[in-house]
Amino acid sequence: MVEEVTDTNTYSHSRLSCYEQCPRKYQYRYVDEIEIEEMQGIEAFTGTLVHLSLQHLHEEAASGNVLTAKELLEHFESMWKERYDGSCVKIVKRGMTCSDYRMGARVGLQAYYRRYHPFDDGAVVGLEHEVRFTVGGKHRFVGYIDMLRSMGNGVYEVHDFKTGKRLPSPADLRADRQLALYEIGVRQNFPDVREVRLKWHYLAHDKELSSSRTPEELRSLEGRVTELVERIESAPSYPCHCGPLCRWCEYAEICEK
Repeated sequence: MVEEVTDTNTYSHSRLSCYEQCPRKYQYRYVDEIEIEEMQGIEAFTGTLVHLSLQHLHEEAASGNVLTAKELLEHFESMWKERYDGSCVKIVKRGMTCSDYRMGARVGLQAYYRRYHPFDDGAVVGLEHEVRFTVGGKHRFVGYIDMLRSMGNGVYEVHDFKTGKRLPSPADLRADRQLALYEIGVRQNFPDVREVRLKWHYLAHDKELSSSRTPEELRSLEGRVTELVERIESAPSYPCHCGPLCRWCEYAEICEK
């Protein structure tokens, strides 16, 4: 899910990605703080509801109430019925309908349920768990971990739920910045940490992918992120990176290309 940052002096993976994608968009969102009500893409809408459904599933399980698969799907369907508005949710892919996305989400949730039931592996530390930490000893960051689990003996798992159809390569996982930043956050917030495992759940494929980072890799990441933050903070201007994505940018109508 998207990391929301309200403090202009606090960074996140999403904020860095926004700058890398288009400095002008970064300016509008984080410097000028222009708020524009945008039409939400169906992928983001569906992903949000899947995340909320899994959050509900694990919250209930942690309290001793393991939902049935039927109850999980009923919760998802109830949220879809309550929140879906065709005038505010945009479908870009030709030939696809809202029903296609809804049914795809149901299939993914069912697969997740079958794989992990009864959801008792380790202890849930938090869902959408906020971690605040520093990078380079001075730059403040915040992240929201889909699910953080303690496996005992100082072993923690950072779980990320994915609803997209593209599976990353092993190289993509090793280059993933978001969960590696979360690992830095976990290590700074939990004194007993001995090992951090990074896990991605690709619901559309019923696959769990795992990776880890060495201390050297984390130090290298901190160096790269520090350089990027300092480049952002010293930027004399915010040029527009024009491209196909401009059509879907919420600031397209006010952008001075």
